[in-house]
Amino acid sequence: MRESLRQLAPYVTTKARGLPLHLNTNRLGVNPVIQRASQLLEKIDLSIYADRDAMPLRQALATHYDLGPEYFLAGNGSDEVFDLIFKTYLNPDETVAYPGPTYSMYRHYALTNGANAVEVPLDEAFDLKAQALVKTKAKLLVLCTPNNPTGNTLHAQSIEKVLRSGQLVVIDEAYAEFGGHDWIRAVRDFPNLMVVRTFSKAYGLAGLRVGYVVANPKLIEPIELVRLPFNLNAFSQALAAEALREQEFVRAYTRLIREERPRWAETLTERGFHVWPSQANFLLVAMPDGVERDLFVAELETKGVLVRTLGEHPRLRECVRITVGTPDDRAILLKAIDEVLP
Repeated sequence: MRESLRQLAPYVTTKARGLPLHLNTNRLGVNPVIQRASQLLEKIDLSIYADRDAMPLRQALATHYDLGPEYFLAGNGSDEVFDLIFKTYLNPDETVAYPGPTYSMYRHYALTNGANAVEVPLDEAFDLKAQALVKTKAKLLVLCTPNNPTGNTLHAQSIEKVLRSGQLVVIDEAYAEFGGHDWIRAVRDFPNLMVVRTFSKAYGLAGLRVGYVVANPKLIEPIELVRLPFNLNAFSQALAAEALREQEFVRAYTRLIREERPRWAETLTERGFHVWPSQANFLLVAMPDGVERDLFVAELETKGVLVRTLGEHPRLRECVRITVGTPDDRAILLKAIDEVLP
């Protein structure tokens, strides 16, 4: 086994069943595109390979964002897209830097590709220290906004400072539909910018595993050399392209989150939790005084409610991440909390 892999731990989520408030998936219901899935499947010849370049999906994305299809590359979830970017642009022992705490998989992508990972601490308000990030002189800089797991958007002015450094920058916009600045069209102005999006969150299609990167074609072309042919199956391509037509579903879900987010925060605060401001579909929540995090999570699980612990990051040891859902979800969560709190 490569030495760099000894620093890794498996990505772990609970296998328990219950109200899933731990994965940040869509709680509104089934995307209407699923109702047309059988019709779409009838049009697909599964005896042949899918479109090698996912061109129908890229064309649909191009129409949706008013960019050319050459600005897009699709993958088997945004995880594959990130892995392809790291494979393409990082030589062994080069460095990727990112502000933290943030999505734990960036470190994983770096180490599995033989690169170094450097975390630059966010400030006390979980905002970006642009100059400190640029000073790492890392080959690749990764920003997540809204940031997972803190939920806040990084200030646009700070991100622009990072972009103007000329270093390669990847912005992870997995939660962008829920709030904050949209950086996709900025790829026209910044040839060093790549923006990664997913169909897993606002579109409610996590099981399809479809993600994509948007960038200047000169950045997309080298990634195409690394991408394996037929990396995205025909059904996922077709369903994702069709899902772009379901903007009313996306708007309804993001509207639900904007309405419910402050209600969830208020009721949790009333019970002694500290809740950070969020523009995503989840909340970062610190335990009330005297409540031990892991015991709290385990007891919630016995009540059929699943929330996410966040490892041993120094700033997150007493925190959980809770997916915002429907009013019914909120009622179930609060009933369980009231039963387990001392």
